[in-house]
Amino acid sequence: MAEDEAREEVVLGVDYGTVRVGLALGYPRTGLTIALPVMPNPGTEEQVVERLAEVARARGATAVVIGDPMHMSGARSPGSRVAARLRDGLARALGVPVTLEDERLTSADAEAQLRDAGLRWWQVPKGQIDTVAAMAIVRGYMARLNPDLLLAREDEAPPPPERDAGRERRDRRKKAQRRTRRRGQGEDEDGDEGA
Repeated sequence: MAEDEAREEVVLGVDYGTVRVGLALGYPRTGLTIALPVMPNPGTEEQVVERLAEVARARGATAVVIGDPMHMSGARSPGSRVAARLRDGLARALGVPVTLEDERLTSADAEAQLRDAGLRWWQVPKGQIDTVAAMAIVRGYMARLNPDLLLAREDEAPPPPERDAGRERRDRRKKAQRRTRRRGQGEDEDGDEGA
């Protein structure tokens, strides 16, 4: 078997944002999608390309797919032009295929998935929505390559964020202290009356 045939295809999915960049990996052969940590936007498009190229190389990406935020009408948006420039810069930097994938509804879908998991927008870190959107972008790309992957979709919502156990303990402790104070105040008053 040739080395190219033995090499696993790995697709880096990118949900570009001016504050955060959602990232995910996809494996077209199996349809597996893995969330990656959100990347803070370093500032300039050149810096974004540089950081994305580092991530792609480190993860062994054989292709990159970037979300294209077109208008609902299908017309190109200012964000579409940024995505196209990122695509061109990454293609030059990496020498692998870099494509754009329609992402018009990925953020809304991500929020809906989290809502279906019983979470509200204020309970979910914004980065998690970006990650779920990146996962949807890479899944859409892989489904276009292999429509059979749509038949075996896994649950898309990531696990809910862990509850802040420290905060829960503090809340319980405060309630207990208030009860103790109320009881103590009642006993003092009773004690004063009996004296």
